[in-house]
Amino acid sequence: MSKQDFFRTPSILFLIAVLLVAVHSASRAGGLPDPENITDEVWKWHQTLYNNDQKSVPPDPSHYTVTFNPDGTINIRADCNRGGGTFSTEGKRISVEVTHTTRAMCPPESLEQAFIEDLNASNIFFFSDGNLYIDLKYHKGTMKLGR
Repeated sequence: MSKQDFFRTPSILFLIAVLLVAVHSASRAGGLPDPENITDEVWKWHQTLYNNDQKSVPPDPSHYTVTFNPDGTINIRADCNRGGGTFSTEGKRISVEVTHTTRAMCPPESLEQAFIEDLNASNIFFFSDGNLYIDLKYHKGTMKLGR
């Protein structure tokens, strides 16, 4: 059997196609999210569960939001203030830096500072049940954001 005949055999072509699909599927397995999945969406902060058994739960998630823009910038609403900054991703890793906010005086019970501190501690992100989860640096805890 010549080399040309070998590749013309239907079962060999089928086997090659199956292997290509398997390799492609395996490369997508492991849950590596595409960075585009977090962009152009207004993510509302639902809570942060800290590893010391504490948690922050905003009374109104729509007052604590972050939008990851395709150009690597973010827009945030932190209770009574608005702000922005930058973010970057590499695989599951995420780095966020809130660089500026307005300086309105929020009520004493505001979680504005906790929200900003948690965003700045972003380390790894993943999705589950349509929610975005961000694990914080130093195993501090996990933020849960929804649409």
